Amino acid sequence: MTQYRNVTNRRNAAYYRMLGFEKRSSASFHKELIGLLLLCIVTVVISGYCLKLLHTHLQVKEVIEEGINYESFRVMKLDEEAFRLIKSRTNHLLKRNPSLKNIPMVDEYGYLAVSMLLNDYDLEQKEPVDEQTFLRGIGSLVYEKDFRDLYEDYKAVLNDLEYFPVPRMEGADVSYEDSWYKPRTYGGKRKHEGTDLMASNNERGYFPIISMTNGIVEKIGWLEQGGYRIGIRSESGAYFYYAHLYSYAPEIKQGDGVIAGQLLGFMGDSGYGPEGTTGQFDVHLHMGIYLNSGDKEVSVNPYWIIKILEKYRTNYDYQ
Repeated sequence: MTQYRNVTNRRNAAYYRMLGFEKRSSASFHKELIGLLLLCIVTVVISGYCLKLLHTHLQVKEVIEEGINYESFRVMKLDEEAFRLIKSRTNHLLKRNPSLKNIPMVDEYGYLAVSMLLNDYDLEQKEPVDEQTFLRGIGSLVYEKDFRDLYEDYKAVLNDLEYFPVPRMEGADVSYEDSWYKPRTYGGKRKHEGTDLMASNNERGYFPIISMTNGIVEKIGWLEQGGYRIGIRSESGAYFYYAHLYSYAPEIKQGDGVIAGQLLGFMGDSGYGPEGTTGQFDVHLHMGIYLNSGDKEVSVNPYWIIKILEKYRTNYDYQ
């Protein structure tokens, strides 16, 4: 037994020397072992940070080289939780670092643009980037024209939103789905560039339509595809298109200023023919959103925007 213990002790001593320790008291050994573990943890953390930094750098470099993917941008995959998280992280960042307020695009739209670019334009399935990744990303992207354009595009679409376009009514409601790019055939094969809010009672003139934003009446009147429509240019530059109306609010005309929540008209089924044509489809509101990006007009998917606005839906009483 004594011989066995001696062999074991020699083996342990060799093990200690391999780790860089000499055999010593238990307390001393534990202290040095804890120190070694802490060193390993710090090394892992630093390595992880460096790898994350490298990954962000490579992602940003790829974004700069490829430019904006407008087809992905137009889908606007952004849910309410992601938008709320972006606002919360931006506020937290600026509260901790007030000097950042003086840096262009360090705000919720800059945070959104960076998060979209680094997440393949999808914040429905993916989470916005953390604060450190945002700062590293925007530090490089802020000098790129494409990024500045994307920032202005997101701001134009989202900055002025206040209300869901169809108030609640007793006895009926509206439903909608993501019909972006679904095929349409009237006037030739084309893709649906909007969201249809369908009236459950299919009754013309029942549901009021209100402005989602402040703005100016830029267009009003008949379009063959859109029927009686009204287009509002918001203060930040996006164009909000309300189509297939049954009628307009009294005395509203081109050039008028409107405020968010103001009555624009009533839902109908007008369109797909000469002025006055109705009955070619069920009663609904076609909601479209357009913006001028660079030298072209770009439509974006209103579906996710309308979903975000559901919590800002008003009630309407004819009395």
